[in-house]
Amino acid sequence: MSGLEQLGADISLDVNVVLDEYLDNPLELFMEERMTDSNNRFCRRDKELSFHKWDLLDVFRWKLMPDDSSYVSGHLYLQAYKAAFLQFNRDKIIRYAHQENIPLLLLSGTVVQEVGGKPDRLKYIIYLKRIFLDDVKNRNNNQSNGTSFGAVAMQLRAAAETLGINPANLSTTQQLQLAGCLLDDDFNIKTVAKHLKELILFDNPNIEDTSNLTDEQLILAGSRYNRGIKRDKSDIIKSINSPKGMPEREYSSYGRRIIEKRKVIMKIMGGSK
Repeated sequence: MSGLEQLGADISLDVNVVLDEYLDNPLELFMEERMTDSNNRFCRRDKELSFHKWDLLDVFRWKLMPDDSSYVSGHLYLQAYKAAFLQFNRDKIIRYAHQENIPLLLLSGTVVQEVGGKPDRLKYIIYLKRIFLDDVKNRNNNQSNGTSFGAVAMQLRAAAETLGINPANLSTTQQLQLAGCLLDDDFNIKTVAKHLKELILFDNPNIEDTSNLTDEQLILAGSRYNRGIKRDKSDIIKSINSPKGMPEREYSSYGRRIIEKRKVIMKIMGGSK
């Protein structure tokens, strides 16, 4: 067992003692009720089957404690959390990669890139700021639709479009319902897989097998997940091949990190194809 896998196994046990988040703020309670609405048109959430959500205690252990393998703290804690999330959701990731006919590395690599970082409570605050200030000022929901939710962070806009829904037509209640669905690991991973499939087809409309990508195609799809579809394909490909230190290298950094972590990711995933 590699060091990263061992840390993942350790954290799987460790997270059981982390206190559950308690929503004592009336506004947060209101949001939580909308997210778990029994009339949710997008999904039926099952909190019991989702992995421990990254919270402020996790951020404290990651950012403010030194790197220490004995206590699994510092940067090691973040890496351990990522590994544990991957292990916990391994079957889901494999199932939805196969269902969408996309490379397992692309989906699992995107998961590793996204999990950890901003806790859900911070995402609530970002959403509230955008809906009460930006959306009111602009008289549309464009800014609030740009808020990301879920362990594998996904914008409400991207999630809605992936489900075939015009995000501009989402009411606040529907936004919160969709956000609640993204907090469910199964829905989250399934929707991310579907979105990655669409990103592959965006740049390769005539591809015969979306599960068999070159490294360049995989980097391109991964980078699209992070940066969207506005930038020209040629710019990202140029970025991949640019010398180290060049500013444009950032365009493809997200996708390149997936390739760089290929061995450890696939080892955690059991070497599945």
